[in-house]
Amino acid sequence: MMIQPRRALLAVWDAILNCSTTAPGDWTNPGRDGANSISDAEQLVCLLYPALKVPDLGFSVPDDTGSDVLRALSPLGDWAGIPRTVTAVIEGYLDTYSDSEGRPVFPPGSYLRPLRPDTEPADEQSRLETVEAYSMSVTLSLSALAFVKSFAKHVQGAELTEALRRTERALNIRLTHAMRGLLNSFTVDVFPQDSPKGAALLRAVDQRSQPRRTLLDGLRNELQPIRAGLLGLALPEAVAARLGDESLLFQCGWAWGPMGTEDDTRPLQMTADPVPSLYFTVAAMDGIVDFFASQTARMGLLGPQQQTLAHDLRLRWELTQSYWTALARFGGGRWPLKDMRWRVGDHEEDQESDYVTLQVASVVVHNLMRHRGVDDVTPVDDLRPLVDVLEELADRGGITRRPSERARTVQLHDPGELLPLPGADRHGGPPVGWRTADYTPMLLKRMLQVAGLTQDLSQRDRMLSAADALFDHLWRRRLTQGRAAGLWDAPGSVFGTQGPSPDAPSWYLTERVVEVLVVAASTVSARPARSPLLLDLAGELLREAEHLFAQEMMSPPLSDSSAEVLLVRIEADLREVRDLVELRPGTAVALAQEALRDLHALVRARTRATRGG
Repeated sequence: MMIQPRRALLAVWDAILNCSTTAPGDWTNPGRDGANSISDAEQLVCLLYPALKVPDLGFSVPDDTGSDVLRALSPLGDWAGIPRTVTAVIEGYLDTYSDSEGRPVFPPGSYLRPLRPDTEPADEQSRLETVEAYSMSVTLSLSALAFVKSFAKHVQGAELTEALRRTERALNIRLTHAMRGLLNSFTVDVFPQDSPKGAALLRAVDQRSQPRRTLLDGLRNELQPIRAGLLGLALPEAVAARLGDESLLFQCGWAWGPMGTEDDTRPLQMTADPVPSLYFTVAAMDGIVDFFASQTARMGLLGPQQQTLAHDLRLRWELTQSYWTALARFGGGRWPLKDMRWRVGDHEEDQESDYVTLQVASVVVHNLMRHRGVDDVTPVDDLRPLVDVLEELADRGGITRRPSERARTVQLHDPGELLPLPGADRHGGPPVGWRTADYTPMLLKRMLQVAGLTQDLSQRDRMLSAADALFDHLWRRRLTQGRAAGLWDAPGSVFGTQGPSPDAPSWYLTERVVEVLVVAASTVSARPARSPLLLDLAGELLREAEHLFAQEMMSPPLSDSSAEVLLVRIEADLREVRDLVELRPGTAVALAQEALRDLHALVRARTRATRGG
């Protein structure tokens, strides 16, 4: 893999601070979408998330901050000033997005788009809470909590200590609200098999033109454990009754927003229709997975109440993964996921899209990663169809193949797809939607995750080779002018589309590229994949070297004192080879060859001594 995540992240930080600070301690959002709770959070996450996830990029402990990190963050202050400034920026965000009584708010701002060009969202709609806002708040809150807790251990002044405590309390309130919001946005949609929605589902999974009864029986059996799991959740009574009827089909996941239960602080309005959206399901999953990350547990970031909420979210997270994975792999032969393009809705606006295929693939990757956490081994056969799908999505997306005008490939990236938000006009205002334009970073992230899952070197090489191509594509989409140069997004630079080159950053895409770089850093930090050939070769070389070393130790010592020094070194090398042969067989081969050369030099020296040379 040619991606250099650490250097790239430092370059992104340098570009962020160049456009976000005009004076020491100053912080502004110059993004093209304006200030809102999501865009401002994305800008902050670009700084805080890599510091949490990537070793040696942290800046919460002044004495331990690396020199290259200090250089990149120097507009925020010196080694001691950087964490103080970041604390103030986090506090400013929390103040801005809390109401007069300190309760968090999640205004979507310009991320909410009217479906009709001659309309504008109503004031009531500007206060809609969305899964995207909740998910981004989860990532921001956990990253900021990790930073605040770590920095607080190294602070002595009473004023700053109190500011950190205040910030930690506000972050926990926001995190808890976001977790409840995610819980209230989970939904199960039940529908007859002969409805348009049922027909779309059966069409998606049927790869062998099976008789309808055979197909339905097979699908019912496959989904039975998931149906039983969902019935164990606290579903609305009417939904549970319909779900218990096995003649009906169903789907589960996250709607675009909450659906009207009450928390203990304020009532939530009935907003989203109770229909899962794959885009918001993936967004929810990308946030929920952070609850189960090793850093979250190690740093004790969740309190008892949040741990209960995380447990409830995990149940829904696992069931949803199992549901979509069962559909994607249904039938035991050719995966339905490979039959592009997928269509899962029954509305006219639910067009077939490669985006939908990518979102289903994303859920499957989440499922495989969860199972690897249990078994630490992912069967190779599980990944081959997924590798094929991700490669084809890169082709069809016009990234590794020339874009197709007929298929409107470029529009997939620029301006992206506009998803309707059903139910968002229930309390007034026009129908509105959500713009999605993260096809390339989402695809790249899944490729890197699959590369980290597989032990098959050919599949890993295919994914990493494609990942390099996608990253090169993304890197060329950076802005090249203005104070935000080095950030995203200028898709015209790779697709040759007309229009003025933008000079304001898209935090939406920049944050997603940063997420990709964090995944790339994790891939680089993992143990290198082992080649079976190298493993066998290292074993054979070690065996011969140890045998020759034993023979050498049986021989009379040479008069040359340097021979004794060489024997000590050979013994040390062979011990190291034995330690490395399982983990790094290539390195073990190199060391074993060096030991064999040294042993041969001793043999030559002994021959010369015998001949009196």
